[in-house]
Amino acid sequence: MNSDGFSAGGSNMLFENNYIQNGDDCITVGNGAKNIHFRNSYCEGGHGLSIGSLGKNGQVADVQNVLIENVIMKNSLYGARFKSWTGGNGLARNITWKNIALSDVPFPIYITQNYWDQNLGPRPNSSTNTNTRIQDFKFQNFAGSIDEYYVEGATGQEVAVFDLYPNTATNIVTKDIVAVTKTRKPVAVMCDPATISTDVGFKCWNGKFIRTKAGV
Repeated sequence: MNSDGFSAGGSNMLFENNYIQNGDDCITVGNGAKNIHFRNSYCEGGHGLSIGSLGKNGQVADVQNVLIENVIMKNSLYGARFKSWTGGNGLARNITWKNIALSDVPFPIYITQNYWDQNLGPRPNSSTNTNTRIQDFKFQNFAGSIDEYYVEGATGQEVAVFDLYPNTATNIVTKDIVAVTKTRKPVAVMCDPATISTDVGFKCWNGKFIRTKAGV
């Protein structure tokens, strides 16, 4: 059963001053959403502040002008999250998450263009290289603790995971990111430099989080 806190699929919508405890997205912004503002809220135990999923079965996505700000995330699997299916089309643009306080969040910033239904088994093989394009994403002023949650290919210390297709993402920036792991191990990132050529605010690699010029 879907237990999202809020689902936004319309235009010119404001969500504010909410206290949400659930097992799914705190808010999910879906296809067709424009001018969405979510602010001044508390989210606990769910799957994050999410855009998508978009592009399922080749759907053409259109999401624009989303601002999510001033949110406390506690014991949530994700903080800020974008998810689109392989084979999708369309565009998500001008989306900002800022002033996000983290308390034991395994994946504070998580972007994937390889979303799939995990209840149906492992990630399917796909030969398509189309995907929902993403443009002008900003993650600003994230601070708090990472709960070390281990999945295949990750260390459990990632503050940001960028799972992107080449030539589908432009102008993604992280800025003022301050996070610590519960065991005080070095904070890490996962990012393939072959998928994005601009400065994302940290060194794009699978390794230690190293802030770059755009991230200051």
